[in-house]
Amino acid sequence: MTHDIAFIIADLGCGGAQRVVATLASTWARRGRRVCIITLASPDDDFFKLDPGVTRLSLGGLGDTDSVMSAIGSNLLRLRQLRRAIREAEAGTVIAFLASMNILTIIATLGLGLTVAISERNDPTRQSHGRVWDLLRRLLYRHADLVTANSRGALAALGGFVPDAKLVYAPNPIQPYSATVAATARIDTLKFLIVARLNHQKAHDVLLDAFALIADKAPSWRLQVVGDGDLETALKRQAETLGISDRVDWLRIAHDPYKCYVEADCFVLPSRFEGTPNALLEAMGCGLPAIVSNASPGPLEHVKDNVNGLVVPVDNANALAAAMERLAHDLELRQRLGQAARKHIENHDPKKIIETWERFLDLTPVKNVEPA
Repeated sequence: MTHDIAFIIADLGCGGAQRVVATLASTWARRGRRVCIITLASPDDDFFKLDPGVTRLSLGGLGDTDSVMSAIGSNLLRLRQLRRAIREAEAGTVIAFLASMNILTIIATLGLGLTVAISERNDPTRQSHGRVWDLLRRLLYRHADLVTANSRGALAALGGFVPDAKLVYAPNPIQPYSATVAATARIDTLKFLIVARLNHQKAHDVLLDAFALIADKAPSWRLQVVGDGDLETALKRQAETLGISDRVDWLRIAHDPYKCYVEADCFVLPSRFEGTPNALLEAMGCGLPAIVSNASPGPLEHVKDNVNGLVVPVDNANALAAAMERLAHDLELRQRLGQAARKHIENHDPKKIIETWERFLDLTPVKNVEPA
């Protein structure tokens, strides 16, 4: 079957890039475009549900490697499989997401005459994929037709090795806030909320330290941690050591995270580095004031200190605790920042974002377009 667009990503797990791919692909399918998603992982591992019109192709699994030679062999096999899948998809436009798949896609499409767009979703100045992948990124990204990023800070960094003419700002599509859901979901408990993978990047350890500092000063507040990851056991142990385990709720990532947002009162994301996290934008779209770190430019393009949120120094539990305490005791401030946050996210409506992608990909308009 011939397709208009083929997305390439390692998996459709519960990450932010995966949510963007699922949203774009399903929206385009509903609009009548023929869309395919190619992954390394099996569709059985998909977290996000796709529109029935989206075709799924899998290369048969991610697999682990235990040596340099086996890693080289594995990636050579992936290149052959990926090139075969791209040919099978028969799509004129290919869009890859995340660094390793961006690099593999550039190599796999050599000589095929396709339009190749790649998407960087994190802070390339702070996130390393290892010396080999970092070098390949600098050498190969320039050979894509378009290089997109979801923050202007990331684009600026990419400009060090990609021609400016190929760089495109592509914001994350965020589903509009639903007042109906919020009206029925509100409860009395006051909550700080973080929605993020439980890993070193997201700095949950700093958040737990900060919450412990204010727990006695804000007795009506709880901390809700939504996410999965390798540090779950260590973080739960840290909460017990700090004496706050009875004030922290641990939840798995849900297919629809909006219930968590509308039941919360403040969103906190003290990451050590970031691209432009979907969870932050979704929380802001639900009217939550956000506290973010100053580690990377992505969040700071959306959260302006004391305008629609608060900004604190990275890896500083004392500063984070002060910001949390400030919001905990000032309802008027929470409401003012939250209203401004919701207003800011209006520019991320999926309809607008789809139009942006179609414009820079030079896609022919679809007749009888169904609303996104």
